[in-house]
Amino acid sequence: MTAKQRQARAKFKAVVKEAAKLRNKNPKLTQAQAVKQAFAISYSKERKGEKLGAVKKKSATKVKATKRKGTEMHTDTKSHNVNIRVVSGIIPNQKEELEKYIRVYGRLMAEKLAAKTMQEKKVINRALKITKSIILSLKK
Repeated sequence: MTAKQRQARAKFKAVVKEAAKLRNKNPKLTQAQAVKQAFAISYSKERKGEKLGAVKKKSATKVKATKRKGTEMHTDTKSHNVNIRVVSGIIPNQKEELEKYIRVYGRLMAEKLAAKTMQEKKVINRALKITKSIILSLKK
């Protein structure tokens, strides 16, 4: 028997004695529950106040993003949080049309992610290009 095995055997015998004491105090405990509690007690005696767990890393400092002039950030929850820039200073009718095409663009991007075949992706890419050109023309 190696030294480690002798040490483990001695430890287990001590735990069994502790389990017997626990069962005398509380007869409702099963042998397995008593041994489990005894091991917990022995481990807590070995540590003697040492903390468990890994050392926590300091979180990185967050840098606040600067806002662009004339735009604000808007996340569309229905199309996989696609970032959409809303431009102020556009004619109201044009603004509604722009928002409509931006929603269409977001929906197409979601469809592109869900597309399974290359043929579907090509069709969606064509529609995306057209929608993007319309959006760019409305922004001018």
